[in-house]
Amino acid sequence: MSVPALTSDLLSSPLSSGGIAEADLSTVRRVLITGVTGFIGGHLAERLLRLGVAVRGLARRPSAAGWLADQGAEVIAGDLLDPGSLEPAAAGCDVVVHAAAWTGGAEGEALGWAVNVDGTAHLLRAAASASVRRFVYVSSVAVYGLNRSPVVDEAAATPPVGQLYPDSKIAAEGLVREAHGRGLEAVVVRPACTYGPRGVAWTISVVEQIKAGRLVLLGEDRGLVNTGYIDNVVDGLLLAMAHPAAAGEAFNLCDGTAVTYRQFYLRYAAMLGLHRLPTYPAWLARGAASSPGRLARRLLGRRPVGPWSYHFRFNPSRFSIEKAARLLGYRPAVDFDEGMRRTEAWLRRAGYLEPTR
Repeated sequence: MSVPALTSDLLSSPLSSGGIAEADLSTVRRVLITGVTGFIGGHLAERLLRLGVAVRGLARRPSAAGWLADQGAEVIAGDLLDPGSLEPAAAGCDVVVHAAAWTGGAEGEALGWAVNVDGTAHLLRAAASASVRRFVYVSSVAVYGLNRSPVVDEAAATPPVGQLYPDSKIAAEGLVREAHGRGLEAVVVRPACTYGPRGVAWTISVVEQIKAGRLVLLGEDRGLVNTGYIDNVVDGLLLAMAHPAAAGEAFNLCDGTAVTYRQFYLRYAAMLGLHRLPTYPAWLARGAASSPGRLARRLLGRRPVGPWSYHFRFNPSRFSIEKAARLLGYRPAVDFDEGMRRTEAWLRRAGYLEPTR
């Protein structure tokens, strides 16, 4: 999921340390991963390869996944909007993990709905036609919309909110449930704020915004970031792929703990030697999210702040992982401090913490 658009305008990690029940992958011979060039998909592919599972990655530009091909992955050309490219991709695979998604961008919302909803429908049909055993859909906690409950679990309602990203994820989840009802074994996973080595929205983008002076705190910034270190999320995906109890279910995937936006962003600032960040009154964000504020942003050529983006920046909820723990044995092995240590080490090696020239 992407960082809510409120602030921009005003080397791989090791294997998990084994704090969860190990996924039994003995029946999983080959896995198709869409979005294999992305953050979650790429890390999942690497873990599976290390575990001896064959990986087929779907990419619009296979050359962008050369680093995975070098590790033994089969990377083929394909597009979610080209159904003819999907059946050959799914053929011979035991599991499909659908991690590709539109998360926002200049391409336009029509493309976003087509990729997230129509593309998921195309892939579900291809998986069923290829007799794939299990389909794992990587959704998002964004489906909970504007829910303000102190704790949100998978039983919570997921009503549309009028913003494309969460609404398209809600619609795609509905398609996945329908496919499960027709006989394709399906699982929905809902990652929260996934960060770590190679992460963009919750890692690289944060650092780059801080360096450019564009990331600001909004008042006390006590909204909650439900962190999910990438290795913990991959651990959960492995369980979703293989555990018998996962079939037909939805699971939140994160660390099971939360920090405030202030705490989260200041950890990255400290990596750059900063002890504080610019702070604007929270009412400025509220104004930007109001009807007059959205109109003003349109007139200025800026993307309006949607209701979910505003809510998420001030999110009061913790997303429960009790269901995944109870049914799958999910136990995040990397806590926030260790995850940030690993993330900082990678950012330094990759040169992201060098001063801006």
